[in-house]
Amino acid sequence: MSLSTIYRLLIVSFLALASGVKAQISRFFVADIQIRNYGFDLGFGQKSNWHSNDFSESFGLRLGNIQHPKEVYVVNQSLPASEPFVMDKINRTWVVRPYYARSWNLSQRKSRFDVGISFQGGVHLPLAYAWPIYVWVYRSNLPFDAVEEMRYDPSQHDVQFIGGESSYTRGFSEGKLIPGLGVSAALSLEWGSYRNLSNTLSIGVMNDYFVQEIPLLHSLNNNPRNLLALFINFAVGFGANQ
Repeated sequence: MSLSTIYRLLIVSFLALASGVKAQISRFFVADIQIRNYGFDLGFGQKSNWHSNDFSESFGLRLGNIQHPKEVYVVNQSLPASEPFVMDKINRTWVVRPYYARSWNLSQRKSRFDVGISFQGGVHLPLAYAWPIYVWVYRSNLPFDAVEEMRYDPSQHDVQFIGGESSYTRGFSEGKLIPGLGVSAALSLEWGSYRNLSNTLSIGVMNDYFVQEIPLLHSLNNNPRNLLALFINFAVGFGANQ
């Protein structure tokens, strides 16, 4: 069985799990922002509380970037009108993460004045897309001096001749998809008006494992394949009791 077939089966199973039918107490539509040491995510989804009052479930989609902690922005002072670029970075990488999570109440929130505490565990299916970076390179070995747009190769392009990065989307069609699997765990604090507004602050750890290395920096012998990250997530939910 091919990897793409396995991945499709995982997505179907993932969505079936997330859309199971149960007796709901309330349903919230959620928007969130997540900051981690490998980048950030923006997401939206749905959170449902059940009659047991012991747990809630959520599912949705997050979109974010992947950045290496060792990335360093530089500006070439020797070339006029140079713009910042990330030295040694050869690809831009964004990742989409369908997710499913379940929260178990440790301290139940019964009114707008209460703060609920819960433990959350989740699974997600990260699908990364990495495309090459193009830069403007000063060339003096032509009949006339010129600046050319070239795919960045740190082994060939000296920093002193680089005048900045090209368009953000340049080279997008040359990228490749890299699928993976991920899990997360967090401690969450929830507050709000209880019936139709929910604010949640979560602090936790997540781990993404991809089928191959994410090609971020040129000089690394081993670019990350297993991304272990700490994160802070803030979510706002709007809904009503059923």
